Amino acid sequence: MRTRRTSTKICSTRYIAGRLRVSAKVSAGKQVFAIVKKDVLAELRTKEMVIAMLLFVILAMVVFSQAFAVILNDLDRVGGGLLWVAFLFMSMLGLNRSFVHEKDEGCLEGLLMSPIDRPLIFFGKMLGNLLFLSIVELFAVPIFFVLFRLELGASLAGIFVATIFLSNIGIACVGTLLSTISINTKTRDLMLPILFMPVIIPLLIAAVSATGGIMSGAELAEVYRSMRFIAVYDIIFLLVAYALYDYVISE
Repeated sequence: MRTRRTSTKICSTRYIAGRLRVSAKVSAGKQVFAIVKKDVLAELRTKEMVIAMLLFVILAMVVFSQAFAVILNDLDRVGGGLLWVAFLFMSMLGLNRSFVHEKDEGCLEGLLMSPIDRPLIFFGKMLGNLLFLSIVELFAVPIFFVLFRLELGASLAGIFVATIFLSNIGIACVGTLLSTISINTKTRDLMLPILFMPVIIPLLIAAVSATGGIMSGAELAEVYRSMRFIAVYDIIFLLVAYALYDYVISE
């Protein structure tokens, strides 16, 4: 049954690549959507990546809640850091697996044989990773607030969600680019964290500052300053990935 599912997944990817090859004039948006759809269908068949990410982040939150139970009353000061530590390692787990499947099952070669522009492959993979991160966090964030007994007013909830979404864009962008680099190395499981951690630290600091400020009731001006930094970070790395992805994926 597992072999059959794997074969179906390979055929599905090659079928999409074949459609792109036959219809080379298809719009860029439809090409990106085809890649995202392929990743979603593959995940729906296996349910491996999202479930693993969700279990990991919930386990991390449970451990953190027990470890910091003594200071639960003051947790709004460190809650942002704990939340993003869990999200960071959860995202690395998912980002690494997203390209391992592509490489091991020959799907990446199918995409490269299609006439789709290489940067569009990046945007398709990035949006797929962004979707999976957002789905996991949709379940994880409420659990976090329950475990740590935190509350947010309606006015701050929107800012909190916007901060997480902006940060997810940066994580998905950098992670997709670096996953493409690490997938062709012999130590691919170790290479992604080595490359990913130094690059993502500025974003992580800003995300912790913004979410921690929201939880602790800091001035919104400070929160918005961190959010602006995250937005600039996202734009810079989106442009860098767009410029370099053709070279990166061809190597």
